[in-house]
Amino acid sequence: MGRIGRGFSMMKQSFALLRKDKELMVLPLLSGVAIAIVVASFFFGMGLHKEGADVERLEGTAGVVTAFVLYVITYTVAFFFQAALVAGASERLRGGDPTVGSALGAASKRFLPIVMWAIVAATVGMILRAIQDKSELLGKIVAGIAGAAWSLATFFVVPVLVLERQGIGGSMKRSVQLFKKTWGETLTGQVGFGLASFLLMLPVMLVAALLYTWNPVVGVVVGVLGIGFLSVFFAALQGFYVAALYRYASDDVVPEGFTQDQISHVFG
Repeated sequence: MGRIGRGFSMMKQSFALLRKDKELMVLPLLSGVAIAIVVASFFFGMGLHKEGADVERLEGTAGVVTAFVLYVITYTVAFFFQAALVAGASERLRGGDPTVGSALGAASKRFLPIVMWAIVAATVGMILRAIQDKSELLGKIVAGIAGAAWSLATFFVVPVLVLERQGIGGSMKRSVQLFKKTWGETLTGQVGFGLASFLLMLPVMLVAALLYTWNPVVGVVVGVLGIGFLSVFFAALQGFYVAALYRYASDDVVPEGFTQDQISHVFG
């Protein structure tokens, strides 16, 4: 319970820091827009929007290759903007004054390793997905546990890639080391972000549903805008949270905006 309380305390402090660099919220927004464009390009480019579209051609090897390419591109986009956000947040935690340009510049310098990491993540994702699709209940459970373990073990890979300039193997090893040091706060932070976002999105969805009964267009617009804003906000907030965890775990330095007492209790 102490770890949970400290995890939420760090979330609160991360919000205070985000308020100083609200412009960084544009990074997860750009990420979402870019991924939507990529998915839409595949969908319309392959003619799947047409009535009677031939979906059988997506089965077998062609389907696997198409899915893999889509995974790699979307993962690359997501990791690139995540790297930019963490770089910007880390600059603030070190006493700097980040901009969207400086954050994107830091990520751009590590674009090739980010693509390589996207390929690795896409490969693992495809394997786990295949196991789940072809397994019975027990196999699905095992694959789900393996996926969760993989996500946690690689939680710090992107920060290490962009801030420590290590290769893929070194970044994965380093991520495991950092996770072992911050496992409690990493877990409670993930649960906390999920719970907080759900509690805030629920009334938005309810309001959107009520408006939909009055005017479907208004209801859809309010729902999309409300959920979209909250998704961007929590993605940006999580970037600062991850950067704070990484900063202390890697450098043993209290990040700006956090107190020695708070941070020492978190990592004690």
